[in-house]
Amino acid sequence: MLTEEEGWVDMVARLSKRGVLMVTLAYRPDARQALLALDAGARAYVPAMAPLPLLAQVALVTANQGLWIWPELLPQMVGCACRMLQEKTPASNSVLSCLTERECDVALAVAAGKSNKEVANELGIAERTVKTHLGAVFRKLGLRDRMQLAVTLSGKSTEAL
Repeated sequence: MLTEEEGWVDMVARLSKRGVLMVTLAYRPDARQALLALDAGARAYVPAMAPLPLLAQVALVTANQGLWIWPELLPQMVGCACRMLQEKTPASNSVLSCLTERECDVALAVAAGKSNKEVANELGIAERTVKTHLGAVFRKLGLRDRMQLAVTLSGKSTEAL
């Protein structure tokens, strides 16, 4: 196993560019490392001690061009992507320019990892209204899900997603 100092991210990037289907295993799953792995071209980020049925699921998803992320880590990854977004506001501003002010508020809150209920409470609107705005955001930006939204707003490519 390579550590960050040993260039594991570069190795993942080199191998994935050569067409190798990369699955990253981590003894201590971490949102930042997961984003690095996926950005480098890995198709999955999995706990190294995952049970065999879970590894079989990962193999099936990635073999069919899917992306697999440990579900327990996903909220942290969205939050991590949001922090990246805050560092790159010029890129995100151009992406958000086609949205209404309220859609923008909802998009930023969701990209920060907040649930629909949390967004509704924060903005003083109904949860159903959050879902409606989120649907409009996905449509206008050509996105499928919350993870693509977080990655798009962080300025990263969504082609792999």
